[in-house]
Amino acid sequence: MKLSLAVSLTTLVAAVMAQNVPPCLAECIKDVNICHGIDIRCFCDREDFHLAMRQCLGGNDGKSGKCSEGDQKTALVFQTSVCGRPKI
Repeated sequence: MKLSLAVSLTTLVAAVMAQNVPPCLAECIKDVNICHGIDIRCFCDREDFHLAMRQCLGGNDGKSGKCSEGDQKTALVFQTSVCGRPKI
């Protein structure tokens, strides 16, 4: 189970990186660790995932997270392209 999770998470992170999205987005997906594997429904529908990602990417003030403002905008575009609507 843990090996499967690690492989799936690695695959997702590799897919994110291949899309030319900021490394901080891949890092936050890994760090948040709410959605396991490549679970698009979880990434798109789980409010707890979106809240944790928002905190990781930008922090409470939008400036103290892992991503710059520009990278946060890129993450939003990526999320919108995957889910069809912005959530983070």
